[in-house]
Amino acid sequence: MKKTFPVIFVLIALSILGILFIQISWLQGLMFLQKNQLSDKINQSGVLVSNDVAKKMNSGLSFRLPKKGLSLNNDYHLHNFEEITISDIYNYEEMQKKIKLALDKYGLNDLPFEFAIADKKGNIEMKSKKFEDVFSDDINTLQARITVMPSDIMEPAGPFETIIIIAPNIRYYLLRSLLWVIVGVVVFIIVVLAAFFITIRSLMTQRKLVEIKRDFINNMTHELKTPLATISLAVDALKSTKVNTDPKSVDYFSNIIKEENVRMNKHVETILQAAQLDKKENELNKQEVDIHDLILGVVDSFKLQLEGKPSNVQTILEANPSLIKVDEEHLLHVLSNLIDNAIKYSKTEIDIALQTKTLNNKTCIRIIDKGIGMDANARKHIFEKFYRAHSGNVHDVKGYGLGMSYVKWVIDSHKGQITVQSEVGVGTAIEIILPN
Repeated sequence: MKKTFPVIFVLIALSILGILFIQISWLQGLMFLQKNQLSDKINQSGVLVSNDVAKKMNSGLSFRLPKKGLSLNNDYHLHNFEEITISDIYNYEEMQKKIKLALDKYGLNDLPFEFAIADKKGNIEMKSKKFEDVFSDDINTLQARITVMPSDIMEPAGPFETIIIIAPNIRYYLLRSLLWVIVGVVVFIIVVLAAFFITIRSLMTQRKLVEIKRDFINNMTHELKTPLATISLAVDALKSTKVNTDPKSVDYFSNIIKEENVRMNKHVETILQAAQLDKKENELNKQEVDIHDLILGVVDSFKLQLEGKPSNVQTILEANPSLIKVDEEHLLHVLSNLIDNAIKYSKTEIDIALQTKTLNNKTCIRIIDKGIGMDANARKHIFEKFYRAHSGNVHDVKGYGLGMSYVKWVIDSHKGQITVQSEVGVGTAIEIILPN
């Protein structure tokens, strides 16, 4: 797993980068294609306007009187005649309407535009309000220049008037027109990235789980091997004639076998609990139980362990009523796990307080110790399966990291609540609230 994980990570990362590159390149290509198509439509719209205007214009041989009147010389020759221009036929509003209708015909009804009419010398004779603002912007605009040639000219010859149409903010317009395509691409990229992170996270979780299970198997083997070896030695000792003839020695080795048997049974019970949680086969068998009797019974079962160290166990049992409907066997294991942890993670002296009280028709159980405590990270992961809090310099703490996950499951199954308050060097307080 350690060797293949980096390879899998690199391959998946390269695949994701490849997909992102293809998606972005495709989107850029689509933008370029849309821009070219838009440019063609604007030019076609301009041609449509140009053809319409050209039909109403006279040929280059037709003349009109100048605005300042006629001027005749002595030879009766006519001077200062001027050709008819677009601005003589159409005003600003009419030209704007013609261009708008032409754009609408090609599906560009929402395209903002500016326009101008240039005469034969290139001078602007008619323009929209913002034409000059956008005319010099070649990057963010599309410009179309269409020459207007009168339709009755047999042999066209320039120069002619020009219609200039400019579409401003073209990038924004294209992005808006491709909004759903872009949204789809972004969503697809997000989905791909999410899949990538979920996959990597799953691989890391699996990797961590493999390491945890390996440690669990090693720990379990050691925990089971130790009592078995002790029992084997005790049995061999009992077989000897010297021990058989000494009643005190027989009692001593018999007690060792009994204690190690109890210890091994606890290990087996813990493993079975974990297996049951995996299969979700636990069913609660609720019945009325006196919580005070249950707590006192559990404390009494730890009598030998408590006698091994200076101990102070306080029981402040104030719940009223003390009868609650729970699964007695599961709750017994919960209390045993919590008290066992309080003893294992104690300092040189065991100091534990067990309290009960009734709050809002619910029974509150508090187990408080003055042990080594936990930091914030340990509190965060304490209910995770196989997780074991670091015990600092305490190296003789045994366990599989299954107890607290089991405790959480039992309390949740009873629709109760469990909270943990702890501080390194101060101790830990665990509060359980169960419905009556």
